[in-house]
Amino acid sequence: MSAEKTKTSAWSWKISPDDLKEQVEGYDTLKITQTYRGMTVLVVSALLALSLLLGYFEVTSLEDVLFSLILYIPLLFFVYKGHKWAIIALFILWTIEKVASLIYSIDAGGSPIGSIIWFLIVAPIIYKAYIVEKERSKLAGVPVVVNNNSEGYVGFCSKCGERQSEGAKFCKSCGNQISN
Repeated sequence: MSAEKTKTSAWSWKISPDDLKEQVEGYDTLKITQTYRGMTVLVVSALLALSLLLGYFEVTSLEDVLFSLILYIPLLFFVYKGHKWAIIALFILWTIEKVASLIYSIDAGGSPIGSIIWFLIVAPIIYKAYIVEKERSKLAGVPVVVNNNSEGYVGFCSKCGERQSEGAKFCKSCGNQISN
């Protein structure tokens, strides 16, 4: 009998241990659509593109959309690179933006449902991207057995969290000296 891996829905706030392990171990090999950081970047980018389109057709303020692009695009770059600070900043900005939108729509006599729905769709993905980065940081520098056999060990850089091959003296990503 084989143990079945549990997969977490992208829209859920919970992440299963199997899903977390897969995200951390496959950090450099999973496709952008399979990682929570990648899904975060794709969903927020798609929403920015939609906002730009709405701004072009004067449904929303084009100045506000351009400001959002200037703010979010660099942040999304750092989210994709796996920086926890960028994920936290994105989560805070997204929350503030949705609360402000909610207040504005109520004051204008509109429906707050759109703001609530977008928050509930995007926030769990951002949160899970943060959990994956937090787990990677926790494992930084800790040897992990590959395939549960004696093939060797793989570690993570204590500075940037990048996966390292057995016997590495320096991080292949940031150049930090790897302690053995």
